Amino acid sequence: MNMSYCRFKNTSQDLGDCLDAIENEDVKDMASFEYEGLEDILSYCESILEYRARIEEIIEEYKQNRWK
Repeated sequence: MNMSYCRFKNTSQDLGDCLDAIENEDVKDMASFEYEGLEDILSYCESILEYRARIEEIIEEYKQNRWK
């Protein structure tokens, strides 16, 4: 089942947890697949930033339309 109705919320919470681990240096003794996941996250973040302007537009459109 596709859980698209909560993908961004759930992912943002998970990314926040990952950021906490990085900030707290809780990245020393991870399994190899975790290091691969960290590398994937970095790659995805770089790609997401290429869409920053569009993402900001989407958020602004939502904010403007939710009060109509």
